[in-house]
Amino acid sequence: MASAGQALNRPTLPAGYRFSPNNDDLIVYYLKRKILGQQLPADVIPTTDVYASSPDKLPLDDFKGGEANEWFFFSNRSKDDGTIALDGGYYEIDPEGAGPITWEGKIVGYVKTLNFYQGSSPNGTETEWMVEEFRMNPEFVPVNNNDRSTREKIENLVACKISRVQPEPEW
Repeated sequence: MASAGQALNRPTLPAGYRFSPNNDDLIVYYLKRKILGQQLPADVIPTTDVYASSPDKLPLDDFKGGEANEWFFFSNRSKDDGTIALDGGYYEIDPEGAGPITWEGKIVGYVKTLNFYQGSSPNGTETEWMVEEFRMNPEFVPVNNNDRSTREKIENLVACKISRVQPEPEW
């Protein structure tokens, strides 16, 4: 019989700890290891299809131990480089929120920011939700040319940080 701690699908962090990695740590210690099937420093990031629904309909409760209004997931990469349409809204890439991620002088990955809008593109209303999508630089992952499975994971698997930015109160 499983104990209460074993019944949970995902481990939690010890009391007092918060999962809040910087961008390069997220890529080097979590995404790269997930791609290579290696043990993660803390196995707290669930896997879900981030782009299948609006952020408020994602299984946010599956992620435990983070900062307020921040959630992390592994997901399939967004295939569109512009707008991703969903029921009731769409994600749109923020061109100012993209760039390389460096670690020890090497480009280890890339980040792009997508904002979520309600309504139809291009006339939607911006919401408080955003996704930062982190992907690996294929040159940073040692992989055998015959290892098609790992190459596909490098291309398709991303780490996503979902944030809900609360508006400042008007006093």
